[in-house]
Amino acid sequence: MKSESKIPFQKSQIRKILLVRNDNIGDVVCTTPCLEALRYHFPEAFIAVLVCRLTEEVVIGNPFVDKVYVYDKAKHGRYKFVLTAWWKQFQVLRQIRGEHFDLAIGIRSEFSPSQGWLVYASGARYRVGIAPSGKDRKFSFFYNIYVEPLKEAVHEVERSLHVLRRIGVDIDEKRLMLKLFNDNLIQADRFLSKNGIFNQKPVICLNFNRRLEEGRYWEDENYLKVIESLVAEGRQVIVITAPHEAQHVRGLIKRLNVGIPLYYSRSLKDFAAIVRRCDVFVTLQGGPMHVAAAVGTPTVALFGKNDPEIWAPWGKGHMVLRKGNDANLIGADDVVAAIRGMLARKTAAA
Repeated sequence: MKSESKIPFQKSQIRKILLVRNDNIGDVVCTTPCLEALRYHFPEAFIAVLVCRLTEEVVIGNPFVDKVYVYDKAKHGRYKFVLTAWWKQFQVLRQIRGEHFDLAIGIRSEFSPSQGWLVYASGARYRVGIAPSGKDRKFSFFYNIYVEPLKEAVHEVERSLHVLRRIGVDIDEKRLMLKLFNDNLIQADRFLSKNGIFNQKPVICLNFNRRLEEGRYWEDENYLKVIESLVAEGRQVIVITAPHEAQHVRGLIKRLNVGIPLYYSRSLKDFAAIVRRCDVFVTLQGGPMHVAAAVGTPTVALFGKNDPEIWAPWGKGHMVLRKGNDANLIGADDVVAAIRGMLARKTAAA
């Protein structure tokens, strides 16, 4: 296995391109500048993406993409039997092979056997991805154009583009992209109007986001203290969460005896449309943070063990709070002060 510096093909040879990213929502959002870069360098090519069902809405409607392929991971449990999920995945890969892609690219900052397999199974003549090492060297045949992983800590947007730079593809203005449709924006406006939230005053959105198994959470009392402080200042506040957390969060809000609207939806684009209508979005580091950055909402991002150098919200106007490897070291007062500062800067800019 060799990592060559020379690009082993002419651009004129590349008529069909497949980009594969098979991990989580935030990762796929950070990959969207790669799609614009590919379109810029291959304006006439047919460009497709392969993602898992969880992240499908991130790329649906992307103006730089001609087709989206979606598969279900067995571990996500959509199908009762694992073999059913594998069979469905095989059918998707059969469709992809029938397209006869010239170039397939695995976009991850480290070698992933599962992603490498998907790139290899595409049947593309040229297959690009991070070079495997150690015990993964046995999967070297998955790619035939290797990219050495970056050693320094740079943002995930740059790490994604690092893979493309191996084939001479880059872009100056690196913009996140999450296409929203009119239906998404209409439902957002209906929700806000129904709950007496109007655009004459700033709207602050708090996202209850818990991944307990990974140690990514902020104590419930902190959220409640932030809400109480903002309500006392006469701020418009809404709370947003995932459907599986809705009952828990509703119970917390009831303890405050104030009318705080709660929003949850299984639609990522509907979620994003609500966030887009807000002036400040407060969340733990994770997928919702990257969604907010993609729709242009200034974000207060609470970090614990994850490195903000790599995972901070992309773009200007955001604020990262971190006091160590535990987000719970960040106090409610810290968050309220950050919100006030962001609103003051927005007022001054206006």
